Amino acid sequence: MALHSTDTSWGLIARLFHWIMAIMILLMLAGGLRMANTTDLIAQFEMVQQHKSIGFTVFVLAVLRLIWRWRSPATPRLPGDMPRWQVAASHISHVMLYILIVAIPISGWLMVTSSPLNDPGAYPTQIRNMVFGLFEMPDPFATGNAALSKTLRDIHEILGKLLMLTLLAHIGASLKHHFIDKDTILRRMIRG
Repeated sequence: MALHSTDTSWGLIARLFHWIMAIMILLMLAGGLRMANTTDLIAQFEMVQQHKSIGFTVFVLAVLRLIWRWRSPATPRLPGDMPRWQVAASHISHVMLYILIVAIPISGWLMVTSSPLNDPGAYPTQIRNMVFGLFEMPDPFATGNAALSKTLRDIHEILGKLLMLTLLAHIGASLKHHFIDKDTILRRMIRG
């Protein structure tokens, strides 16, 4: 089993990044929706801590994935008979996914750190920046800024919804290629 990707299949490292991040991102999206709709403040606090920690992990994996992609640039070719608009859509959706998996954790971190400490919904500095209870993230906004925090919350939510739509298109296209076109697009991400 090859570690590096080739022009015909994805390597083991690229596939591991893809599937581990896919699972984590789907959990993040589901958790974010659940967290936003709960009225139990204690449960919500725990969900927020978990959401932030997993978001940090997704961000780190995204950076590592981009480094791996840069160091191992070979990618499988798309089918030669694929219409040009589908090739363009594939490239655009992949670029969007990379942008979103980096931008969403950053917007979440900035949203949390910009919330004023005197805001009743804000967490103390030492709690609001913790990752899995192990270490603190930097806090660029020592006193907070309520207006900025609200703007960043809106951006975070909009980016999350955009990610959901992009993922639906990505998953839908993969299934179309597998079941309708009967090509190797999905198989090479599963088996290499």
